[in-house]
Amino acid sequence: MKTYLINSIKQVSVNNQSWDTISTLKAQEWIVYNEDISQVEKFLFIDDKKLLVSVNGKSSYSKWEYIKVNSSLIIDDEINKYLLKIVVCNKDIIVLNVDSTNDYSFLINSKSFIFQNPTYEDIQWYLIRNCGVDILSEQQRNQFAEEKRLENEKKKKEQEEREQEREQEQKELLKCFGIVAGMVFIGLVVVFAFGKYNVYKKYHPTILITEERNKEAVDLGLSVKWASCNVGANSPEEYGNYYGWGDITGQHIAKGSDNWFFLDYQFPPRSTSDTISNSIVNTKYDMAKANWGNGWRLPTVEEIGELISNCSISEITTNGKRCYKITGINGQCIILPRAGLRSYDSEYYAKGEDLYIWSGNLSYIQECSDEHRQLAFALEISDSTRNGSRIPGIKIELEHLYRWDGISVRAVKDK
Repeated sequence: MKTYLINSIKQVSVNNQSWDTISTLKAQEWIVYNEDISQVEKFLFIDDKKLLVSVNGKSSYSKWEYIKVNSSLIIDDEINKYLLKIVVCNKDIIVLNVDSTNDYSFLINSKSFIFQNPTYEDIQWYLIRNCGVDILSEQQRNQFAEEKRLENEKKKKEQEEREQEREQEQKELLKCFGIVAGMVFIGLVVVFAFGKYNVYKKYHPTILITEERNKEAVDLGLSVKWASCNVGANSPEEYGNYYGWGDITGQHIAKGSDNWFFLDYQFPPRSTSDTISNSIVNTKYDMAKANWGNGWRLPTVEEIGELISNCSISEITTNGKRCYKITGINGQCIILPRAGLRSYDSEYYAKGEDLYIWSGNLSYIQECSDEHRQLAFALEISDSTRNGSRIPGIKIELEHLYRWDGISVRAVKDK
């Protein structure tokens, strides 16, 4: 395992550990950072305490154990045992310190959107800005201090400007209050009502209806027929509605203040005594079946796998919207719009950029942690230059998404 000698490391913040270290270790494929790109070393922490180590494709097994009392890892390769203190552990990076030395290793999540072909300097800046861990050089430290100084000055200036604006607004309000008291009162009522309406709409989105004539089943030469548009859309390029997994109404919006236990029983919505199976296909929680009926349902993870394995995928722009064209083995095709994703508090991400479509299957089952039981499989297609893409420039994979993420539903129908 490649290590780096770091003579000075400062822990600016202690809040740099995942709430569940073991789950974080086992949930990802980790690449040992090495500036020598000819040496690719990967770690896979397996459930039964096995550690699969791959060096340029040559694999071997070691043993690993997490020591909670001092947040350390023991790795046993049957020749040596190594005690490694965990300095940072999150979904993007793990920083390990060889006990009683100044040697450090960096494990990078192979699927991290933050680290794509990172340099050592990228890691330095990420750790100080996101984890409060300082391994900067003196020059970098001075640069960072200057950035913080300018940032604080900017915040202070903005705060002063806001205070000045408030003072001016108060003076103007007092100046004309006697003349326009009635108008001000009415204006305040209108503003309050409008704000209430905006808050209401934020958590109660308008649900669109697909007309029957637009629910076309397209035969791509696969085991099922695929709908020509998303649920809630009336043309192939329209985004349609955004649904959390198992929420047939499309009205359940996750709030940033919601805890995971509450969200778990909102997607799908049920009492705390009810459990969900590994699949909601053709159940009362099936969003496609509940909204379209007439034999329509969610695709299974296997049917999505069949789609991306047997069809050709290309980029296309339809009526000004970026989409993907899926061409079946028989030459028939469907259009999938890049609708992006709706996260907490109706914040939308990657509209016009990425495509997500729900499957009806959970991605983790009983033996996994509470965190991972929040996940379900979804199809993701997006721009990518990542090595290994089946189609150059396009990333296609089955992704694990939180069930409360709002994404598109594309229905299928049995032949």
